[in-house]
Amino acid sequence: MEKLASIVRRPIIILLLILLVPRLGAGSAGAKESPDRPAKGGQKRVITVVYFPMAVPVAVLGEVLKRDRVLMKTLGRAGVRAEFRTLTKGSDALPYIRKGKVDAALISDMPAIEAASTGEMLIAGTIKRSYASVVARSGLVLEQLRRKKVGNAFGSTSHYALLQALRSARLTESDVNIVLMDTALMPDALARGEIDAFAAWEPIPTAAMKKYPGQFTPIYRQVSASYFLLSRRLVESDPAAADALSAALIRSTRWMKKGDNLALASRWALNGMTAFSGKQSGLSAQDIAEITRTDLLDVPGAPLVSAAEKEPRSALAREFDFLMSIGKLPQKVSRERFEGSISPELLPRLLARHKRHQLDTFDYAF
Repeated sequence: MEKLASIVRRPIIILLLILLVPRLGAGSAGAKESPDRPAKGGQKRVITVVYFPMAVPVAVLGEVLKRDRVLMKTLGRAGVRAEFRTLTKGSDALPYIRKGKVDAALISDMPAIEAASTGEMLIAGTIKRSYASVVARSGLVLEQLRRKKVGNAFGSTSHYALLQALRSARLTESDVNIVLMDTALMPDALARGEIDAFAAWEPIPTAAMKKYPGQFTPIYRQVSASYFLLSRRLVESDPAAADALSAALIRSTRWMKKGDNLALASRWALNGMTAFSGKQSGLSAQDIAEITRTDLLDVPGAPLVSAAEKEPRSALAREFDFLMSIGKLPQKVSRERFEGSISPELLPRLLARHKRHQLDTFDYAF
């Protein structure tokens, strides 16, 4: 009888092993997760959002977005978690973007163009319309820059402004002595006489003139912009997460237009600047609020990106040509590929379904 029972049990054990082995293998050899599904073990996939605490209004948006509970809940239902990474300037993000480690970015125009020129990042929204300025000691005019020392951040939006300024005065880059330096160091360098002028984007010019009242003056201003980028990979493989981030951007601008919310967001940004830099900012929360209102909230159409930016002579197209001319873009990059990365249709889709995307539902962690 025992022999019979043993004979019966053996094939049953073998059958169970046959059934279990593929399942065990799926937990090891097949451990790679699909980008469209939550990670194994209930862990959430991480998407990385980059912003810059020392730039306004980018810093304000970054602080508001990372406190958006609606965004976090929406991503959570999709098995996703957002991580916000802070960097000093736009060019610092480019190595991470090239490695595919950035899913969204709030970034200025020149690095945005570099990121989008490969076709891997999409320009989905406008988050600043402001000026880059050439600032000099009071009394110095643009035509007097010949043989003067000018602080500059190579390949930046302010570098572009500087070249346009020089061109308007019938000067070239070789007519001045370019001093490459961090924009945050420029105001003090100008005050010490180490340079005669500098080119920088906001809020550096505003902070410089506040710190040294009556000593400096802007001698040229050039329109500059910042953009909301989404990775093409995220848009195509996880459209729900891409929509959630886009909706959060629209929601943040609407929220800041209500009551005292802009003042609160500006205090968040000011605290973020201090924590990031380790020193007090030259700006007040009121300064940050004013810049944010002027450069973002009062800009017609923002945060949408205009379809006109895809035109051959748009501001983005001219800046693309500038970056090509100074060798900041690979020669293999084409204008057609870059124009194909400008995506003005992404945000308006959400406006048509504003209730579904909770564009007017405000819930922020204080």
